[in-house]
Amino acid sequence: MAAPSSYQGPRAEHKGQQSVSQDAHIAFEKAYSQTTVGDILEEKDGALFSVTVSSSLASVIAELHTHKIGNLPVIDPNAGLVGVISERDIIRATGEFGEEALSRPVRDFMTANPQTCSQEDKVGDVMIRMTEGRFRHMPVVDNDVLEGVISIRDIVIHRVKEVEFETLRLKQLMVG
Repeated sequence: MAAPSSYQGPRAEHKGQQSVSQDAHIAFEKAYSQTTVGDILEEKDGALFSVTVSSSLASVIAELHTHKIGNLPVIDPNAGLVGVISERDIIRATGEFGEEALSRPVRDFMTANPQTCSQEDKVGDVMIRMTEGRFRHMPVVDNDVLEGVISIRDIVIHRVKEVEFETLRLKQLMVG
């Protein structure tokens, strides 16, 4: 059986990694062509948690646990984004340094200069970047100031609500 004509094999720079197919890209575009990151942020409760580069890894773990989140932006004194610290970063740090990692500052383990988006970015484009980059959270910035964080979970919840609404509208049309 031949592959669909729209199929694109893995690109050389992503050998061994899954990439987003052209079909998936078209599906994302169709589903999220009008939705912006700002639309998703409006649906969230507005709480924004962050840490500074001098925060200890132990305090980061406490923040993640308290707020039941898996990623925190790392900011400078002017609320400028300098990095992110994730559960994966913490696992790598404790795997390499053991308990000593807990007293060390976030700057030693954070992902510096993470990919970011703006409130005007289309959700479909952001979702593709997150999927191809293999990360689940993306900071939202404006003029280098952190405005929020969008996650794959936020996008999925938004899409589920849209589908539920579309289904309800279709049922109403069928009933009359």
